[in-house]
Amino acid sequence: MNLSSSKILITGGCSFSEPNGHKEKKTWVEYFQQKYKFEGFYHSGIGATGNEQITHRLLYCINNALKNNCKDITLAVMWSEIERNDIFTNDWSLDMDTDNGNILFNNNIHTNMPGVSYDLTSGFIRPGRIPGDDEWYRNKKQRKWLLDYYKFYNEEYSIMNTLKNIILIQNTCKENNIKCVMFVMKNIFENVKKYPQVKYLYNMVDWSMFLLYEKEYGLYEYTAINDLEFWRDNFHPTFLAHKHFIDNFDKDIKKLI
Repeated sequence: MNLSSSKILITGGCSFSEPNGHKEKKTWVEYFQQKYKFEGFYHSGIGATGNEQITHRLLYCINNALKNNCKDITLAVMWSEIERNDIFTNDWSLDMDTDNGNILFNNNIHTNMPGVSYDLTSGFIRPGRIPGDDEWYRNKKQRKWLLDYYKFYNEEYSIMNTLKNIILIQNTCKENNIKCVMFVMKNIFENVKKYPQVKYLYNMVDWSMFLLYEKEYGLYEYTAINDLEFWRDNFHPTFLAHKHFIDNFDKDIKKLI
């Protein structure tokens, strides 16, 4: 592959953007890659992750693509729920060998590009949601650690951080001549107006990069409104819904990329 002349795709997000799904659990990222004929790819989406870690993983992929002298790069991201505050740690006694409880950073990126490697000495633990105190939710030590952290949870600050991450990715793309498409997995901006102090950040977002269903909704609402199917959990859209969602925005996507 001639990297300097190849079309390169970088994607990111939570489980709504995780690659290599099985059967109905496939997501939009590989469909996007094939539909728009990208030769090189970095799929960084992973389940239960929040927007802080999504940003770090996207930046890692951007850096790798630039180091490989890639010139034609497109980034597509589906931002996650604001209450998912991933917590950074180097305390390996908190690590759990589970899908969401393990320490994760820039590992497990699905790619066909060279030079992606890491030495995992620290990373994020993903709560996935505001944590509960039920015994089934993580082991005792990690559950207490998350519950203690979330005593200080603040919706306004979570919105601020999400907007800051969006601005960081959009500006990094502009600075490096990277085409950019942004989606949301659900309407994550509905409470922005409650917090006038975050208006300056909201105004700094380049909304021309966003493709929102009916100007506010994401894949979750798109699936429900259009009577498409969810997985058995009634939350994650099936692959057919993912394809339908991308095809709905086809003309807009082509303008952006």
